[in-house]
Amino acid sequence: VAAVEPLPERRSLLAAALPFTQALLAQVGRTLARAQAALAWSEGSPPSPLLPPPPCAPLSDADLRTYLGPGGRLLRPHDLRLHVYHGGVEPGLRKVVWRYLLNVFPAGLSGQERLAHLRHKAGEYAALKALLAARAAPAELALVGAAVRKDVVRTDRGHPYFGGPEEGHPHLAALQALLTTFALGHPRLSYCQGMTDVAAPLMA
Repeated sequence: VAAVEPLPERRSLLAAALPFTQALLAQVGRTLARAQAALAWSEGSPPSPLLPPPPCAPLSDADLRTYLGPGGRLLRPHDLRLHVYHGGVEPGLRKVVWRYLLNVFPAGLSGQERLAHLRHKAGEYAALKALLAARAAPAELALVGAAVRKDVVRTDRGHPYFGGPEEGHPHLAALQALLTTFALGHPRLSYCQGMTDVAAPLMA
């Protein structure tokens, strides 16, 4: 730019390059807008990047059944996720629906197969928890358990799932066991402060 247009001494190179930079950024912006429109274009319909889908009602039991086929197999996982994304889930269904959203179930399982899968995974977890606790040195187990406990007792006790007395609370005990098992199974990472903030909402 300086070679094409001789500039006064007091004018900086930055000021000289400003029109070129603005033109370049405008072109990049137009290119990105076209790319976004192309990616948002679904089959058979023109893109509408400025009009988000309207919110819908929370997913109900009747809605969930429309996504299931014979034997309770999930036929339209993408549509289910979109419904939840735009409308949420009725509270009573969260325990069921979140298992789909977190990919707990392999694709194509029937209702009976899902129940069997849950029992199998629960057995695997119990065996892993016992094995890791037995393998860990007592000092390591105590150290990890204490680190986890500091955060577990600070879990939001105002939430109904974690409310009530601390001693003997089944959900706090489950959270403690989950995070301790994770830490023992991943010794290089172990437990990091704040992992409860990830695990607790998923449990609740």
